[in-house]
Amino acid sequence: MKKLFTKNYNLVAPSGNNYKWKEAKTSLLCVEKGWHLIKITAKAQNSNQKGSSDDDDLRMALNGYELGKYEIPQGKEHYEGFDSASSWNGATLKGNTKIVYLFFYATQVTDNKLTFYANGEPYLDSIEFYKLDTTEIFDFPELKPNSIEDVDRAGIPWMSFVFIGPAPAEMKIFASAESGKQKGSTDGDNLKILVNGKIIQNENAPTSDKYKNFYFSGDQLNGNTKEFTIAEKDFANLENSVELWYDGNPKLMSVKVKLSDKQNLEDLLGNSLHKKPYYLLFQSASNLAEVANLKYTALFLRNSLKQSPVNLHYNYKHEIVELIKAENCYKSLVDLVKKEIDAGNQNGEIFPGSTPETSIAFSNSTDLYFSIHGIRKIKFTSKKFSANRLIINMRLFDVYDFDPSLGYSLNIPDRIVDIANYAESIGVINNFEISIDIHETI
Repeated sequence: MKKLFTKNYNLVAPSGNNYKWKEAKTSLLCVEKGWHLIKITAKAQNSNQKGSSDDDDLRMALNGYELGKYEIPQGKEHYEGFDSASSWNGATLKGNTKIVYLFFYATQVTDNKLTFYANGEPYLDSIEFYKLDTTEIFDFPELKPNSIEDVDRAGIPWMSFVFIGPAPAEMKIFASAESGKQKGSTDGDNLKILVNGKIIQNENAPTSDKYKNFYFSGDQLNGNTKEFTIAEKDFANLENSVELWYDGNPKLMSVKVKLSDKQNLEDLLGNSLHKKPYYLLFQSASNLAEVANLKYTALFLRNSLKQSPVNLHYNYKHEIVELIKAENCYKSLVDLVKKEIDAGNQNGEIFPGSTPETSIAFSNSTDLYFSIHGIRKIKFTSKKFSANRLIINMRLFDVYDFDPSLGYSLNIPDRIVDIANYAESIGVINNFEISIDIHETI
């Protein structure tokens, strides 16, 4: 690991509502391709600590890319982007320090722009920048939280690991925690793990309100060490995050991150006899889709075969909108938005779940089923049109990828899904974002 940049900022944001913090903007020069690490240390207070009606919050973007867009939010203010692994939310931090380790794969030698957006007066402590070896196992020494004051049962965000690029080959977390009895207290130490915003449940107490959300529980461990492993197959594509929240004073013995270079970002064909057959297979599949009048299936697949696919955006006038409105699930989509509006949220974001009541998956149109599959996020605004009518503007988001667990196919044998999933891992098929604007009156 080679240090490229370090700076102690000791900056307090000048106050305001979700504004670009110009003084904190930082340029980080990548001198070669490959894995890099940005370590950001900051903190934010809640409204009680400030004697105010609003918390302090901080979020960031890398080269204009907004981090945490598809992460399941855990607390408040996720509409503004202040409630992800790569942000600092004063309501949950309560003035404590949080460290974000941002790993990203640089595809070229260039300046990288790290931009911060602040709400209120968060504090930026420091930024460090490193070049990493692809085969390097990044290890952290034994750590304990800096402060254990005012910790509640939900826990306090402590540190997070965010990966932009190929998914890690493996990540291992070793931690220990003492029971309340060992501490002479009524409450033991606990440590919570979230992967892409999802809480990893305690397998030894899956139904316990006290322990189920803390994978490392002091009352169960009694000071002993426990291990949690995240394999490559457990990560998603495009962006991944692992976050640690603490309650009490748990001890983090070690976090080991084994990076991967599986998505070969050099010329797609090159001299690789390993990748070329897969490229030709899916190029042929896109041709077959076009012949079958599956317009978007062919278009999206061809886009994914590019070394750097473009993100696709369609406005409300595009013909794809009519296909979506004809879907059986469209009413469910609108109902999700109506439910938010009825709850008093005129603007917001919705992350459809995986249950029959909340998932949004296309099935009427074969073309939509094979191209978009479903919706990962809905961003909406609304305004009054008349006494009893509202106009809602929705932006639907999806990421083009293949996940065998969801059962997608290209209308050829189902095993093609496994092949497509593997083709992603070796860089033949590449992910990109799809967004679609829809206007509706309710």
